[in-house]
Amino acid sequence: MFEDKIPSKESVKQYEDTLKSVNMMNGEDAKAFLKQVYARLDIVQNGNGEYKSEQCVRDLISKFQDLTKITLKNNREQN
Repeated sequence: MFEDKIPSKESVKQYEDTLKSVNMMNGEDAKAFLKQVYARLDIVQNGNGEYKSEQCVRDLISKFQDLTKITLKNNREQN
């Protein structure tokens, strides 16, 4: 599936930053984030059909990018 696909350096950095951000979340933040993810997935599966899978993926990627930005900002402010 992923054969012969080499990610860009930017993609790898974004992936690593996202994993770091997830690891830095406390329990309550993680629960809230998972609830948001599930809500979007549920709307795609059980909604009226207007919220498509492609839009859901874009929204979820955006949420993870926001998480990374917020985590990095909070980390800088603490240091």
